[in-house]
Amino acid sequence: MKTLTMGARAFIPMALAGAVLLSQAPATPVAAAQPKTEAQQIIKIAKKQLGDPWRYGANGPKSFDCSGLVIYAYKHAGDGKAVGNGHYRSARALYKWFKARGLASKSHPKVGDLVIWGGGQHVGIYIGGGKAISTLTSGVKIHKVHAVRAKFTAYLHTGMSTKSISGASVTTAAKVKHALKGSTQRARVALNLRAGAGVGNDRVAVLRPGALLTVLGEGLDASGRTWFKVQAGSRTGWVASWLTR
Repeated sequence: MKTLTMGARAFIPMALAGAVLLSQAPATPVAAAQPKTEAQQIIKIAKKQLGDPWRYGANGPKSFDCSGLVIYAYKHAGDGKAVGNGHYRSARALYKWFKARGLASKSHPKVGDLVIWGGGQHVGIYIGGGKAISTLTSGVKIHKVHAVRAKFTAYLHTGMSTKSISGASVTTAAKVKHALKGSTQRARVALNLRAGAGVGNDRVAVLRPGALLTVLGEGLDASGRTWFKVQAGSRTGWVASWLTR
């Protein structure tokens, strides 16, 4: 059986010498369903990097170390604050930061939480089902949490599994809404400006409540909900129509 070693930002000699995967789950394709929570979106971004190579100190977009993948996925989902906005640039630093805030434990992981091995030798993202995605020396892989020889240390609880995208329940049926091209709308809440119509598209910016939006067009997402293409200041993108007024 082929074995793989972990890639880590800190404690590289120890990680490369003693941290070996005993088994590995095969890479799985990104799910077709649109993400409904920030955790699902973070994992979707991380999965797009499957197979990307490990490189010490790298934080994307084409290569990563272990903490680099975590920070990349969170920041590109618009959730960098949950992992310290990139200020904690190693597995050990992330572990210490979460532990000091009372957010580290050995049980009850949620999708989107972080996983720490070896007291801070390695970090990955928990994807559910006892599995994580992390950057190994052979690249970004999906593997079982307890398949790493380096001792499992803790789960770091991020709260992303219960944070819905766009700050509102995406399971609530949205009323069909239309607006004339060139008309104006305002954001009812802090509103995600996205690259396309639907929550699965990359976030371009977060608009403040009350932000003025000029409607450029409209389209439907995979669930048949109306999205507006808008101009918001100097930015152009798509917003959920039901979160405008």
